[in-house]
Amino acid sequence: MFTQKSVATVVILTIVTCGIYSLVWYWGAMHELYNAGGKSVANLDPTIQFILLFLYVGGVFFAINADDNINAVKAQRGIPQADNKILYIILSLVFPIAMIALVQNEMNQLA
Repeated sequence: MFTQKSVATVVILTIVTCGIYSLVWYWGAMHELYNAGGKSVANLDPTIQFILLFLYVGGVFFAINADDNINAVKAQRGIPQADNKILYIILSLVFPIAMIALVQNEMNQLA
């Protein structure tokens, strides 16, 4: 379902590659989350969401979709859900690497 990756490795690779690895991570995470949860804001395909990253609004769409899909997987497994949507949106706008770390941590817990 989810590929388990070290949060520290994701953060370090993002910093070392000046953000290029974050694009690779976004691409994989968008598809994994969509395939697992099946939810998308405005029925946007993960590929279109990725393209929107370059217009700065993609981070917000990703934050909303990540929270919705993580909660959908938690609901399927009977795990209590948490609404982190606002936190993810704020972090995606101010400090995206922290949002990446939090989402990857959630994905690791569900892997």
